[in-house]
Formats: sequence, C-alpha cells, structure tokens
Amino acid sequence: MSEAQTFDILVAGGGMIGSALALGLSRQGWHVGLVEGSGHESLVEAPDSATTVADFEPRVSAISVASQQLLEQLGVWSEVTAGRHCPYQTMTVWDGDGTGRIQFEAAELQARALGTIVENRSIVRSLFRALEQSTVELIDGARITGCKRLPGTYTVELEDGRSLSAGLLVGCDGANSRLRHWVGLPTREWDYDQQAIVCTVKTSQTHRFTAWQRFSTTGPLAFLPLLPESGDEHFCSIVWSQDTGEARRLMALDDTDFVAELERAIERELGSVESISGRFAFPLRQRHAKDYIAPGFALVGDAAHTIHPLAGQGANLGYGDVRALLDELSRAKKAGLSPANELVLARYQRRRKGENLAMMAAMEGFKQLFGRDELSVRWLRNTGLRWLNQMGPVKNRIAAEAMGLTAE
Repeated sequence: MSEAQTFDILVAGGGMIGSALALGLSRQGWHVGLVEGSGHESLVEAPDSATTVADFEPRVSAISVASQQLLEQLGVWSEVTAGRHCPYQTMTVWDGDGTGRIQFEAAELQARALGTIVENRSIVRSLFRALEQSTVELIDGARITGCKRLPGTYTVELEDGRSLSAGLLVGCDGANSRLRHWVGLPTREWDYDQQAIVCTVKTSQTHRFTAWQRFSTTGPLAFLPLLPESGDEHFCSIVWSQDTGEARRLMALDDTDFVAELERAIERELGSVESISGRFAFPLRQRHAKDYIAPGFALVGDAAHTIHPLAGQGANLGYGDVRALLDELSRAKKAGLSPANELVLARYQRRRKGENLAMMAAMEGFKQLFGRDELSVRWLRNTGLRWLNQMGPVKNRIAAEAMGLTAE
C-alpha cells in the first residue's frame, strides 16, 4: 500500500461496531479502509469447544432482535449462530430488597426470543471473515498516532509512518477515543463509582434460557445464559455491578467465599454455583459526546456514548448508530453526494442523539431508583414492579423497545 492512500471513508476501530460499519459501507459501493490496531489473525480461527467455564470469553453481549436483523443484512448472523450462542425466551427481574418481580416472555410478543447472548469475539470473528471477502481494505496491526483536517479531507498518521486520507473519517475507537479527543469533540461524563465484575459460572440448575437480574442498593447482578456446543444448559455469564468499595471486597475474596456471596446475591435461583472462571473487574463511567459529528468526521458506538451495563444495551446502541449511518450514507451514495456532506452527517446525529440520550437517562433513573434504601422508595418500586408485571400491553411495549422493535 502506498504511503498516501485515499479512501472515500476511513473507519478507525475494528471491534464489533466498526467492523460491521465498514462491511456495510463496502456493500454500498464506497471505497472503505478499516484501521485496526491489534492483529486479527487469531480471530478468524474457530475456538475450541467449550466444556468448562474457562473456555468461554468473559465479555458477552445481549444482542437484540434489531441488532440481529442488522447482522443478518450484513450476511454474518448465520455464521455467528453456527458457533456458540444462546437465545433467551424469558427475562426475570426482581428487587432483592422486596417482593417486586417482573417477567418478560418472548411468547407474549410472538417472538422466538427476546435476544441472544453471544461472546463478543464470536461476532468480531464472523465480521472479519466477511471482511476478508469484501472490498474493504484492512489496515491491520497499525495504530493511529495523529490526524489532521485538510480542505475536504482528513489525513491520519500511522505509527509505522504511513499516511491515509479520506473524505469521511469515522471514529469507532472505543470509550477512550483518541480521535474524539484529537478532533476536539467534548463529552459530558461522570463516574458511577461502581465496578462491573464479569466471569463465567456453572450452576447446579439449568438456566432455562432465561436472563436473570436482581437489583440491590449496591448494584445489579445479571446471570446471562450460555450454551456450549454440547447443549449443556448449566453455564451463565455474570455481570455484577457493585459500588467500588464492595466490588473491591468481592474481588479480594477467594473463589469459595466469592461463590458463597454470589449464591446469596442471586438468591440461589439457579441452585448452587459449581464452578467459576477467572474474574475481571472494570470501572463504570458514563460518557456522552456533546456532538457526534464535525466537518468530515463522525463518532459511532462507545466513542460517542457509554452506558451502564444494567440493561445490556451498549452494543445495541452502537448497532443502532451503524444502522442510521448506513442508511444516511446509502441515500448520499444514490444522490451522488459526498459521504462528508454536512446535511447527511447532521441527519445521522439527529436520528441517534436523542434516542441514545433517552436510553442513558432511563438507565440512570433505574440505577438511582434501585440504589435508594428508604422504606417509601422500596415500597414504591416493589409495588410498581408488581403492577407492571400485570399490565401486559405496557410490559410488552417495554420489552419491544428493548428488542429494538415497535410494539404491535
């Protein structure tokens, strides 16, 4: 590749979101470059079968029906589901400090599943296999060290000395996006003072293709169903968000004591925890870019917004960004417009900013509501959960929104 290669669109970041965007743009006929800092060769190799908790990736995503439809349109969902994945038909949510409980059922929405739990690397692997057969030019194992705006184009510098230019530069480089910083798009952000503990467990009872979530004043705990190649229904991925001090205490425990705390926290809904993988913890912080766009530049996914994991909507919001940007750039292509056309980018921002802010506000409201311990608040939220569980149309509308669909 020459030192000054030019693209219509350059996507920075080849994770689940950036690789999907690059693939979709190439299908529209754009000349697309994808810059990924880490090598992807190992990703295209199929993993070994999972027989123990150590064989699963600790980071998973709850892929909504709408996100699944996007991946189907890109032609990769069939490969994702040829590997390990677990559709879940039920979601059970309850208040650990009361009797309020709500249950969502796919059958009530005439749907096969509410969503699908997939290991993140499985999605990335399927996307990169498709990218290898596409017209996308993959600049692999190359870190971007700087960028500058010139009339009508962005130029980025790579650490190996190469330069790449494009009419439109898209930042998909994660929550700590360097491109967002270099371009000068400020964020509103705050620390939740919580950490999310993630690992894989095997339980004595089957998960029953159900996603379980229990709220407590120190944070929510989710058990997300996994399904290995053998069909064993005893594996779950956990995401346990706790106040920082409590998370550090839990991480310091040995496996035996941690398992005892975990069984107590989930109220032994799945029986005893028989085995547990290595644990990881990461801090939770909410970020939202005040603007998603600048001349010749757009932010997508975590680079534009990060959200509390309590509803598992982070990846789905990112795929919502991808759908909207693909739609607007398809219209631009058909109209003979530049991908950096300011009206095209403004429509993308208008479509996504309000929806993302609404979801972020809702998740913050849930966190605050369940984080309060006053008797009156506990009574209100438990009464509300029980009432909502009996209100089929309202409950189903909430479920449809979470699935990315319009309620009938």
